[in-house]
Amino acid sequence: MPYFKNTSRLIFLLLLLIIISAGHTTYAQEALVNQVDAQGNKTGLWQINSEEGWMFEEGHYVNGHKDGLWKGYYPNGNVKHEITFKEGIANGAARFYFENGQVWEEGDWREAYWVGDYRLYHASGQAAYEFTYNETGQRQGEQRYYYPDGHLKYKGKWDNGAVDGHVEVYDSTGTLQQVRNYQDGAFENTTELRQIMPENRSASPEKVISPFYGTGYHTAYKLNGNIYQKGYYREGILHNGEEYIYDHNDRLRQIRVYENGRIIKIKSGSELKDLP
Repeated sequence: MPYFKNTSRLIFLLLLLIIISAGHTTYAQEALVNQVDAQGNKTGLWQINSEEGWMFEEGHYVNGHKDGLWKGYYPNGNVKHEITFKEGIANGAARFYFENGQVWEEGDWREAYWVGDYRLYHASGQAAYEFTYNETGQRQGEQRYYYPDGHLKYKGKWDNGAVDGHVEVYDSTGTLQQVRNYQDGAFENTTELRQIMPENRSASPEKVISPFYGTGYHTAYKLNGNIYQKGYYREGILHNGEEYIYDHNDRLRQIRVYENGRIIKIKSGSELKDLP
């Protein structure tokens, strides 16, 4: 009997020691988060919470500057973005997500613009844009646009941000419709290849039901009633105006402002709150 009593006491002491050790470990880990160095600079791992108490961003500081991979989160805990920082400046691989965890856009961000291969995705998961940017953030080489179902929409080559040669235009079935010809980046003419067929309204609600292939002012809508693009078109390509980007819940996420056929500004976040 004394043997069993001593064994029970030993087991109890071991369990108590484990619990105490675990508590000290947790406290030590928490103490290493959100620290500042002797000079008052943020250092090490930082986890930043919202006013409601959920963590919306985390990453490391070095000498008071964000450094390495930083992650942002939605209220449901899913990752919102992953951005690489160097000495406090976004510089490296970047990826943004829909709230359901699906990739929204990805590429290599260089301080103020994308470089190299860039992809933006429809809410369906299919690629929307496949672009390549040069070292100064200008589109370079073959560029592709896709319908939400994966069919090719536009294809052409760019040189230092301007169309180089021609752009092929496809309908939603993937059939080549026309070729738009450019000289020194300026539109010249269009070669029609076959009659434009009407859109199938029984298809995905993300399909555009009011495509425009001419020149002038136009507003294009999707089957679900959301505005897709509006503004001034030249031969079916938005020249001056806005393009609306939605997430999988049909919530407006971005407005891309075009001027002379190029994106000059992307509105997002608080800039969208006051819109009607």
